[in-house]
Amino acid sequence: MQNHIPIPSSTSSTIKLLQIAIAVMGIWLLLHSWVLTQQQGKLLLQQQSSQLMRETLTALSHTAAYLIEHDELDGLEQLTQHIAASPYLYDVVVYDANGVRMSWSENSAPARLLYGPNQKEQLQAMVQPITKDQQLLGYMKLSLRLDTSLNQISMSWQQLMQQLLGMLILAGAVGFLLRRGFSRLSRQSLRLRGPKS
Repeated sequence: MQNHIPIPSSTSSTIKLLQIAIAVMGIWLLLHSWVLTQQQGKLLLQQQSSQLMRETLTALSHTAAYLIEHDELDGLEQLTQHIAASPYLYDVVVYDANGVRMSWSENSAPARLLYGPNQKEQLQAMVQPITKDQQLLGYMKLSLRLDTSLNQISMSWQQLMQQLLGMLILAGAVGFLLRRGFSRLSRQSLRLRGPKS
């Protein structure tokens, strides 16, 4: 007399289909979480770059104020070109208090062209008043490149995310192989024991 009752094949098929559905849902959730993490990291890097550039721009406006106050236009031109040499910036313009351009970099163009839909690069305009003893001397405007691939930290972040994706794939493959191995072991042990009478 047998003590075990075989599971009907329809029930076994339903369980297997349910397991596959749960596995597919798990893979989708992991990949979705990975994409969201990558996007959040990119946004944080852009915010950090903007904050650092804002602080740098404030410091540079003090230098520009000194140069404007002492009528050193050559020095102002050199400062503009030096700032514009940064790979993180697209253009730099210094205006006087009336909005007339005093110094500008090579890529300088009207705002409708720089920030319009036809511009290939995504740019963020930053404007800093140039003041001395609360007197307005002018404005400094720069266009920050939002392409985080220019950032060394961003490149390290991308490498880290690729490693994480590789680990997720490896973990999935190891889990699949372990499941198959345990499944075969359990089937072999059942065969070796044989039916109980």
